[in-house]
Amino acid sequence: MRVAALVLIASAALSTTGSARANGRFPEAQVIESVPGDPSTLFLRATFGILVSRDGGKSWRWICERALGYEGQWDPPIAVTRDGRLWVGLEDGLTWTTDGCHVDAAPELDNHTIKDLTTDPRGETLWAITGAPGKRSYVWRRLPGKPFERLADLGETNLMTIEVAPSNPSRIYVSGQPYTTIRGRIHRSDDGGRTFRTEPVDAGPSHPADAGGPVTADGLVADGPMFIGAVDPSDPNRLLVRHLHAKGSDLLLSRDGGKTFTNVLSITSAMYGFAKSGDGKTYWAGSGLPEHGIYRSTDRGEHFERVGNHGVLCLHAASPDALFVCQNALSLGAPAIAVSRDQGATITSLARFTDIAGPVDCPTDARANLCAGEWPETKQFISPQDDASKADAGRRARRSKRDAGREEASDAPARRSTCKCEAVGAPAGRPDLPLLIVGLSYLVARGRARVRRGSKPTQSGNGLLNRTSGAGDRPREARAAARHGAPQSRNFRPSTRGPIGKHTR
Repeated sequence: MRVAALVLIASAALSTTGSARANGRFPEAQVIESVPGDPSTLFLRATFGILVSRDGGKSWRWICERALGYEGQWDPPIAVTRDGRLWVGLEDGLTWTTDGCHVDAAPELDNHTIKDLTTDPRGETLWAITGAPGKRSYVWRRLPGKPFERLADLGETNLMTIEVAPSNPSRIYVSGQPYTTIRGRIHRSDDGGRTFRTEPVDAGPSHPADAGGPVTADGLVADGPMFIGAVDPSDPNRLLVRHLHAKGSDLLLSRDGGKTFTNVLSITSAMYGFAKSGDGKTYWAGSGLPEHGIYRSTDRGEHFERVGNHGVLCLHAASPDALFVCQNALSLGAPAIAVSRDQGATITSLARFTDIAGPVDCPTDARANLCAGEWPETKQFISPQDDASKADAGRRARRSKRDAGREEASDAPARRSTCKCEAVGAPAGRPDLPLLIVGLSYLVARGRARVRRGSKPTQSGNGLLNRTSGAGDRPREARAAARHGAPQSRNFRPSTRGPIGKHTR
């Protein structure tokens, strides 16, 4: 079978099949971020745009994708700085907005695919990683009030995530791998991102309770992308990394700066959610499946225990008493956004997508004002349909299928899907994670063969097939695959900057 055909098949497998979708996908919450120092201001990335809340999640407004500079199945990495700016990574640049109405671009990153974004602990300095197949991958930094500065050149590395050590800003960690493999690697900088060295990953023995299957020569259970979850606030050598693979997901703890890891949590589904408390003493990890639920560590990531029976697509600790949750809504109209006030044991639903008040209220000359015209159709997509509407939709789908053979194919290239890695139980019709990774592994093997013959493999994103979580070729990447995958799964942001697309913090 030709590689091109395999790519088309895998791309089809990554798409969702729900009967009612926004932008062709089942409506889902993917990533939540809050303004540093202001936990009442929240930004939520969904599959149909960005949602904004100024009252701690009680009410929400919508910013459409086109207003922010993207569309289709792109799951942009996002970050929020202390000055209230929402930064949105694109396949060809970076945009920002403070009010959801007026949108500006960072000119230094024009034509660069944004794979992931992160900030320093105070939320003042912004970091970005960029890259795409056939292009160089870079690390960027923006100091307050300054333009972006390009730092390290990481070659043609398929970058996934970036994190900065809170206690030592000179220590930077980046995860990624060559485009010809899906075996994750950790890159470390001790000079503020100007140079990096690659740490060979060696996962040591798991805790007895987590001991699982056989390990490979370098200690990893299987091939799969790695997503940096957090760096300890007081120890720059201590970090937690999510490793997603065909067997499920592992949470790996390193105490020596990424040289060796211990497996502290293993689940057989996609680990979409991850969050940390401000003091770094408490961590949460979550599966998209309710039967696996939410896990919590109160000893800086040494041990995890299951505390909740909820499937999640993302987790975000905005304050000591507020753990926000992207709920795994398996039907239209189901609760999508929730909060836990007891450290993840129970969650209280805050909103359904049908509760969105509409587009952000903007002046007539604002770019985001164009969202008003798109809202009626979007609202219909994210709302439950009555029996008559479902029947009519079915007739239209059957008619469209019959007519498809008579329609001319579009010359426009398909948009790539992205995601920083978030995966979990998904609506019926989503691909199976093990099958997906096996297929992707086969594609990688074929790609290596093509490279040996002198041709370049075609990929996009963060890694697996297309980036799925980030930009152009995906940060997301493997994320996307990761997100939508897992024996069940969505975010494996099974997109995902997820997010699996990127990772969720």
